[in-house]
Amino acid sequence: MTWNALILAPHPDDESITGLLPLRLKEESGFRIWVVPVTLGSRPDRRAARVQELRAACRVLGFQLRVPMAIPDGVASMKQLLDIVDAMAPEVVFLPHAKDGHPTHRACHRMGVAAMDVARRNKAFHVVETEYWHPLERPNLMVAAKKSHLAKLRRALACHVGEVARNDYAARLPAWMSDNVRRGAELVGGAGAPAPKIAYATLYRARIRAGEKWRAPFPGGRTLTSARDLRNWVATWNAPPAGRRR
Repeated sequence: MTWNALILAPHPDDESITGLLPLRLKEESGFRIWVVPVTLGSRPDRRAARVQELRAACRVLGFQLRVPMAIPDGVASMKQLLDIVDAMAPEVVFLPHAKDGHPTHRACHRMGVAAMDVARRNKAFHVVETEYWHPLERPNLMVAAKKSHLAKLRRALACHVGEVARNDYAARLPAWMSDNVRRGAELVGGAGAPAPKIAYATLYRARIRAGEKWRAPFPGGRTLTSARDLRNWVATWNAPPAGRRR
């Protein structure tokens, strides 16, 4: 039985920058990871190349790619996102948080939530919100990265040649993920908590979206270090209804 995770990426490269948890879900829990770019960036002359760069990054990560048909115009339509979410009925949706510091990231959040709210097949979604341009105020999930995870994410990011040429996200990823351990120690672990014995991590906020409302999937914060930690968390999710397996 294979479960689906859907990454709504505001731009090609966000699937790699914030892709640690999807990568671990694939490698350690057998999830099929789908990437849907909500935009291809603001430059029309770069969009065809960015699709090819995204394909290369997804091959590195072992993710599946679905590019909406209208994306050559720059932005996926609301109807396309709704159709994708409704048809896929993913167990978990990744998208930026509502206050991320980039207008496209915030728009991606709004579109993703709207698509989930009107989806017919799923009545509830596990949602994992990501951060990059503005930190989450209340992350509740810290996911540790091994050196092998970090190396794979950096190789995938390096596929986005045009982006790293102007701002080398791949080179800067280790420093960002190292600082996440500092932040996560107290934001996720609790005020005054000691930092866990990990070098790199990504912070997320896990929530459940149902009936156009949010609820917490667990009290407090949680740090996922080992494969067992990850599988134990997934095991707490409700079993999907019959007939939803693809």
